[in-house]
Amino acid sequence: MAGETGAPLDWLLNGKTPNPAPVLTIRASEKAKTFHRDFAYDNYLPIRLLRDEIAAGMPSEIREKDIEGYCLMYADKAWMPGDTEQYTCCRIRGDSMYPILTGGDIVAIDHSRKDPEQLHKKMVAFREDGGAAVKWLSYVRKGLVLGIPENKNDIEKTICLVDKDVETGIIGKVAWWWAKR
Repeated sequence: MAGETGAPLDWLLNGKTPNPAPVLTIRASEKAKTFHRDFAYDNYLPIRLLRDEIAAGMPSEIREKDIEGYCLMYADKAWMPGDTEQYTCCRIRGDSMYPILTGGDIVAIDHSRKDPEQLHKKMVAFREDGGAAVKWLSYVRKGLVLGIPENKNDIEKTICLVDKDVETGIIGKVAWWWAKR
């Protein structure tokens, strides 16, 4: 009815004329006017984004040399310790880490962080059967590590690393993640 009569919806429902919309005015401070547009780039570092996805489910193969592009990470040693060459980013496929990670989200993996005792209860990228997957690391004892999914409906996708597989099965700690939500 509002469309046919041209009357405002507030007037039709309440008999009142709506308040006029506020006027939006943008005023730049002197600091903003002199801000150099390239300055922000000095605070970020490019991290390789691999073309292949990493499974949040069953492991999938990741080819290290297949780079899709780069993700920008904040250049602060507290937020990103170590050498940037030790990091790679991958998109998530699957939902075993739901609701924290879902398909399309991006994780940044620190390949220098592989000590299972230090990674207990941390999000970790695992290598298994020629593929890779993200799970919570549970350090059971020396020579026994589990990769546990967040989504308890996918508990059958738990990874179990025993003895020498512990050393080769941990790709690195998930240092960051970006969610598309």
